[in-house]
Amino acid sequence: NTNIQGQKSDARIKQNISHQAVIQPDGTILNSVVITRTHTGNSQEKLYGQTNIDYLRIYVPEGSELVRASGFTWPEERMFRAPDAWYKIDTTLSNLEKETAVDSESGTRITNEFGKTVFGNWIITEPGQTTEVQFIYKLPFKAWQENAGANLDNWAKIFQSKDPISKYQLITQKQSGINSEFESQVIFPEGWLPIWHDGLGLTAAANGMSIKSLELNTDKIWSLIMKKNE
Repeated sequence: NTNIQGQKSDARIKQNISHQAVIQPDGTILNSVVITRTHTGNSQEKLYGQTNIDYLRIYVPEGSELVRASGFTWPEERMFRAPDAWYKIDTTLSNLEKETAVDSESGTRITNEFGKTVFGNWIITEPGQTTEVQFIYKLPFKAWQENAGANLDNWAKIFQSKDPISKYQLITQKQSGINSEFESQVIFPEGWLPIWHDGLGLTAAANGMSIKSLELNTDKIWSLIMKKNE
């Protein structure tokens, strides 16, 4: 979250992140991230009651492909200022942030930063209001690979399974200074069953796992091992 001319309104924002990973029959992983922001301030408050204008970015595994994004609101053009002629490109910033594309439907900017693919867009929340945006994207790897060889064979040996094995791990990295409520679901195709899991608030389901809503106040990791009944 980057507050642009929102004064101290970030202190009145409550943010919820809802993540869902749906595993396709071929192992492809489609992720949905819904971010809900509620402005609890009063418009009569100085600084804290200002409209919250947020340039929002999510950092996902490098190579992820944006499928769809929605719910964004752009600031009015008068709030932007064209750079003066004497401005120069910041070489450090240009080396860290490389724009790769802009989604034509939503205007979402797609960049590469710090070894991550990044989706960025605007979300504006008025005092007393709630806003919600969604990103849907495909991960650059699969939940399992056909004929994966020794790597998954070793996992099968560990869990004494003769059936195909899939290992899934979810890592969330929080923004410094901002706590959010976070929840998640991971859904596997029919025929896959959980055999091991680990992580705070994680519950194994018949076809995956769910993570109950919790405060994302540190980086967190959840792990899941699934097997396919054949």
